[in-house]
Amino acid sequence: MQAPNFDRTSPVPLYLQIKEWMLEQIRTGRWPHRYKLPAEEDLAADIGVSRGTLRKAIRKLVAEGFLEQIHGKGTFVTAGGIEQPLAQQLAAFSELLEERGIPYSTQVLRQEVMVPEPRVAALLRLSPGEPAVFLARVRLVESRPVAYMENYVPRRLAPGLEEVDFTRHGLFATLEQRYGLTLSWGHRTFEALAADGRPAEYLDLPPGAPVFYIQQVVYLAGGTPVEYSDVWLRGDRFRLSAVVRRRPWDARDRGPAGAAAGPQRASTGSDQSGAGGSKLWF
Repeated sequence: MQAPNFDRTSPVPLYLQIKEWMLEQIRTGRWPHRYKLPAEEDLAADIGVSRGTLRKAIRKLVAEGFLEQIHGKGTFVTAGGIEQPLAQQLAAFSELLEERGIPYSTQVLRQEVMVPEPRVAALLRLSPGEPAVFLARVRLVESRPVAYMENYVPRRLAPGLEEVDFTRHGLFATLEQRYGLTLSWGHRTFEALAADGRPAEYLDLPPGAPVFYIQQVVYLAGGTPVEYSDVWLRGDRFRLSAVVRRRPWDARDRGPAGAAAGPQRASTGSDQSGAGGSKLWF
């Protein structure tokens, strides 16, 4: 690797010069998608800077979604945005950011006890007039909104949830650690939408801008619904990813004369009653 020529007399901080050099490696394809960066001490020595200064540049690129850090594995080039696994595991959005080493903050817009609309009440199997705790939040990365979330939790399962400080605590972690609930599995649907109304306002997007919309119901081990959520993600900051496996040819259902029987499907894991996975139907 040819050492870059950083200008140490420039008013531009050295870590920002390193960041721009690293972005050039990504944009030119020298560091392609999923490229694993050299160890910090090796890369710092190669380009002639301190490890601390290099780490500051890396943290900036992680926050902007160009790099991701996986504990115990290293630092990798992303596809240019925050990558959302396609229902491979039941994880909160905040847990996804923490796993990738992306600093974030949370703004709570509403937090109250209310009777949900009939659609939400049905999904949570609430009795007529039964209350739920409603939570509306925005996740921000580098002070820029990246996700808008509306969550509902039956109040009988988590009394006092409306008093928790969700600028400091995550919803899933609170339900598990404070209320002793075991979140077992969830059902998610994904949709590409044009931003309008509250999502456009809180994500700071013009009407019609692309967003990922996720609808989710989370269940306890016994099948009791514990949380319903609507989540809107900025389309310019996210990609969906999935690990897919092809079934052996002999294991597939076959119809007459070798024709496949019934509608075909591509599977990304176990069915929705399991702990992780989803099925895409065509």
